[in-house]
Amino acid sequence: MKREDMRLLKPPAMISKQMKYRTQCQSLTKELEKANSKLLSLEDDHRKMIKMLKHENEQKIHDLEKQVSCSLHKQASDQALMNQLQQDLATHETHIEILTGNFEQVTADLQSKFNSEIQELKDLLLAEQEEKNKLQVKLQNAENELQTIKKKQVNQQRDSISLHHVETLKQKIMKLRKENESLKRQVTALKT
Repeated sequence: MKREDMRLLKPPAMISKQMKYRTQCQSLTKELEKANSKLLSLEDDHRKMIKMLKHENEQKIHDLEKQVSCSLHKQASDQALMNQLQQDLATHETHIEILTGNFEQVTADLQSKFNSEIQELKDLLLAEQEEKNKLQVKLQNAENELQTIKKKQVNQQRDSISLHHVETLKQKIMKLRKENESLKRQVTALKT
């Protein structure tokens, strides 16, 4: 009977333990539910954060791609402009070289022409000077001859042939003087 009593007394102790375990189990279950709820909330926040960061990153990537595209386009445009400017520069340099060559050729031709013309004028001036000298000698000879004739004329006033000869010489002298004056004017004009 003792054994039976012990067996009967045991269940309330077990029940008490079971109640205690049950309470602990319920408490742990609530804590677990709470932890699960918190975990779900954290996971949801984490998902939202990842989604937001992903969106921000996609936006940044899009902006950077746009900037890179603009930079590449600008670089290509700048390169094309630089190429065009280099071509223009090369064209202008070639044109300048051609003009410089033409200028040097024209300058050389003009210099040669001017030198030739100056030499011709010098030769002409020299010839005119020689002609002038000859005319002056002729004039001097004519004047000497005239003096001689005048002396003869004084001695031979009545001789009509001498008079005629003197008149002829006078006309020659006048003609030579005119020629001499004309040559002097030509020489003076050439010197200026």
